[in-house]
Amino acid sequence: MKRPLSLLLTLALTLSLLPAAWGAEPVTPTPPSWVATEDYLVFPGDPAYERSNWAQIEALRADAEKGAQLPADGRDWADGSVGQCYETALLRLKYAENAQTPEEEGEALRSAGQAFNAAWTARRDQLLGEDPLAARLEIEKYRAFLAYRYDYAEMDWGRALVADLDTLGMTLADFFDTPFMDRVSAEDRAKVETSVEAYWEAYRAEKERITVSVDGTLLILDTEVQVQNERTLIPIRAVAEALGADVEWVQETNEIVITRAGSTVTMTLDDPTADVDGETVEMDVAPFAENERTYIPVRYVAEFFGQQVEWNETAYRVEITEDKGILDGSDLEDWLVSMGALLTLVYEGDPAAFGGRGRAPYVVVTRNELGEFENHTAAPRDDFRRLLAEEWDIGDRTALLEAVEELLTESGNEAFQDAADEVKHLSDAEIARRADKLSAVDKYMWPRTKALWTRWGKQGIRAWELCEAAALAQWGYTAGYLTYNEVIELLEPAARAVSQTFTSWDEVYENFLDGYYWCARVDLGDKTVWDTELGMAYLYLRNAPDTAHLFDSGMFETGVMKAENNK
Repeated sequence: MKRPLSLLLTLALTLSLLPAAWGAEPVTPTPPSWVATEDYLVFPGDPAYERSNWAQIEALRADAEKGAQLPADGRDWADGSVGQCYETALLRLKYAENAQTPEEEGEALRSAGQAFNAAWTARRDQLLGEDPLAARLEIEKYRAFLAYRYDYAEMDWGRALVADLDTLGMTLADFFDTPFMDRVSAEDRAKVETSVEAYWEAYRAEKERITVSVDGTLLILDTEVQVQNERTLIPIRAVAEALGADVEWVQETNEIVITRAGSTVTMTLDDPTADVDGETVEMDVAPFAENERTYIPVRYVAEFFGQQVEWNETAYRVEITEDKGILDGSDLEDWLVSMGALLTLVYEGDPAAFGGRGRAPYVVVTRNELGEFENHTAAPRDDFRRLLAEEWDIGDRTALLEAVEELLTESGNEAFQDAADEVKHLSDAEIARRADKLSAVDKYMWPRTKALWTRWGKQGIRAWELCEAAALAQWGYTAGYLTYNEVIELLEPAARAVSQTFTSWDEVYENFLDGYYWCARVDLGDKTVWDTELGMAYLYLRNAPDTAHLFDSGMFETGVMKAENNK
């Protein structure tokens, strides 16, 4: 079975990049003594809460409570995850309290601001959605900088603060209600207040600018949307990339050809008629070109590809979401996400998200040859197309469907059953007696095969293929090769097979791991599958606060719930 086995060669390389402490159950974070519980921020799933890291944080807290001063090294930056940078910032606030001179206090506050900034940079929602935690981190950063010196950041305080204050429902009085603000002179405080009041008007105007979101994430647009006949038109590539579609411009006919998951929509500039898979549809607004941009009516194009479109009058936003009416009360999506979670994690996706990640393009920050930071826009569509092509040799819709259907036909499990038929009736002594005549691989594979047959019997190592199929199909959805409905219909039998064959997610993933390592011909020696990197990765997911819900084994008591209209 070529495609699944291609995974076996790459997965080992990928696993070497995973965190070392997969199997360690995370701690429940608590605030330090100098921070009120209601003011303390927690970032679920953050590496800061892994036991080894948390032990270091607690040791540093204890030193700070004993009067430790700001260290000389590293005070101008902070390293690590969002939570680690945040905890560093809190420590530096305590160092400011411990300072023996105003100069030392100010330096500790400046250093705390740098750490808050590092946490904010790491946390900042690259998809441009509203994020209260990022807003809080930015507020704390500016508090520390302002307490250090009014003009340290050399910024427009109104532009810096207003959006975060609005996101959090805070007033400027709330902003100043924090320790160390007595360092801010009345004159500087008045300057901040004047700047914030002056910016509110411009901010309100910006809030009324029409935006477009996909699945709750704002689209990154390089130009303003247009409105004609009460219809919103946006640059074609923005919505196409978010929906996983491809766009072709036919210059000879002024046609725009948009393809996605086997469907084709053809539109012509300045013509309100569209062709949708051979059917003519009349629109009340036509596509047009302006300033080297082609604008299309977002509602029509989204609905042509099975999306729901709503107008959020309060936010001045066109909101596009996947039409999931096919579920109609079923929990099938939950089953599929849980089945694909481990492979999605291994390949750096979001294990808790259907499709492995949100669909909207996002911002990537890199350094150029001069060491300067540059922003680039990346599309999940392209990320998952590369993943499927490079790791599974899947380059289009047809190849994906063939790969998933092959996995669902149990071809890999049949290979295991054939191998088991050769050894399941042999005693351990007989296998040992024949060992001298066996190949190096068979010497450990024969006992391993018999042990797995004894453990699983006729059900074999089925979970490996079913979970792999769940991951591939979902990635294909984000890549634009399959529609949501196709993924649901294609994988429903797989989810039901998992729910009816196993009794818990631990059992599913033990079978998954047994299947993977059997197919990979890996000699585990005295180790169990839970001692492997992949096994520890699953245990990490099962225990992490933001993914533990995926593995609620209570799901097996009810099985896959049917859609309401199918009851």
